Amino acid sequence: MRNRLLETGRAFVRRADEIMTRLRLPLGAVLALLLAALTAAFNVESGPLRNLNDIGGWSNRLLFIALTAAVQMMLLLACALLHRGRFARLALRQVILTAGLLIALMGINQKSYAYVTLIQPLVRAMDEGGLAAALAMETNLSAPALTLLYAITRGPVYDMYLAKLFAITCFSLTALLAVRAADRRGFGIRAEVLLTLMMILPQAFLSAACVPQVEGFAVLLLAMSATALDAEKPHPLAAALCFGGAAAVSGAALYALPLYGLLVARKRMQAAHLAAAGLLMLACLLPAMSAGMAPGAALSSLVRANFGLPDYAAGSPTIMSIIPRANPLEMPEAFLLGHLESLDLLTNDQQFYTQAHFEQVMRGLSIAALAVYAGLCALGLRKRGISPLHRAMALTLAALYCCPAASMGAWLALDVLCVMALVGEPGLRLPACLLLFATAGAGCYPLTAEILLPVAAAWALCGVSLCMLLDVIPMHRGTARKEAS
Repeated sequence: MRNRLLETGRAFVRRADEIMTRLRLPLGAVLALLLAALTAAFNVESGPLRNLNDIGGWSNRLLFIALTAAVQMMLLLACALLHRGRFARLALRQVILTAGLLIALMGINQKSYAYVTLIQPLVRAMDEGGLAAALAMETNLSAPALTLLYAITRGPVYDMYLAKLFAITCFSLTALLAVRAADRRGFGIRAEVLLTLMMILPQAFLSAACVPQVEGFAVLLLAMSATALDAEKPHPLAAALCFGGAAAVSGAALYALPLYGLLVARKRMQAAHLAAAGLLMLACLLPAMSAGMAPGAALSSLVRANFGLPDYAAGSPTIMSIIPRANPLEMPEAFLLGHLESLDLLTNDQQFYTQAHFEQVMRGLSIAALAVYAGLCALGLRKRGISPLHRAMALTLAALYCCPAASMGAWLALDVLCVMALVGEPGLRLPACLLLFATAGAGCYPLTAEILLPVAAAWALCGVSLCMLLDVIPMHRGTARKEAS
């Protein structure tokens, strides 16, 4: 009798699971609405949105809570549309996304040094004089990135919250695309592990919640480009257009050009598709040019992120970190040096290594880094018998390792690949762990400025990981034994 009851219960559960799986889209929409409503209600009296500084009163706070709930609803619906399995796993993913969104919103009130010194002056200038005022300022952002920032911050709520919510949305959508790639490769339950790891990634928290980066949108566009190529029926034109949009927003995305050149060489994409990407980049310049920006300045802004010197590089293990900055005006003992009347602190051409010297050295290093990157690309593209994820990790790391102005947002693309390698390719786990430790350990929390790992040490660890990915340092005992013999 007991066995019959158990069999009947199991049959009922299987039947219910089959019915809910067939109705996963409407049920997923209902669950998305319920979770968004619960999140909004939770943030009314408690939660990360209970105390929003400079929001402008209860009405604006309520508006931002509603906007956040709408973004969450959109993310959960996107999760339902991308899901192809059982409803139970879809519900689990929607719960993980909700928890990750609440974690990302924990830093919503933090005003980082990067935002106050770099982004906020641009936004305030745009408040006074529109997009043209921001275009006239000295910045490392491209003209399309400034146009994007202008569009984001025109809402009725305080601009910092809108910029952060946009960055969180971009990262969450990138996580969903990574899970879709995991589903296509049969990761099973590891796809949920991948989503969980990405939603609690420290680097993502710093980049999206604490230091809103427009590069997060470029990372999303690159992920969309990879997804278009990874579909059952690839869409090379859509992939190329997404790449063009990413390169327009962030000059760091231009380092992916060798990978798309490889796709053209292997007939997976046509040269005309890359030409369409170039035309889209030019089209993205039109709003800035209509606001009064000279065509030459607009074109040069597309590569400005590659050669510019960011004022704030904490959390970015780039080539900048190996050159110590020794401008005496930035040193703790600067107040003592000020008492020496014979010493000119603005030039210091005899005794001190100045900011002017630093910029000269960095310009030379930028040119040398491009040459090194070309060599690393040659090694990575010629390597045979490796997975696409392995090749993408090697080329992405080579780009960020040599790019002097890659910010935390740009490193997010590599973090996503590393988390995918942890759950999908055991052979890449060691370099992936090193890279995640380097990027997360070098991340500077904006409130206390505390740092776990010196940025120069993080840059060195990235170099070790790059050597592993290129087999300069063998990752497998079998490989090492074969080379020794």
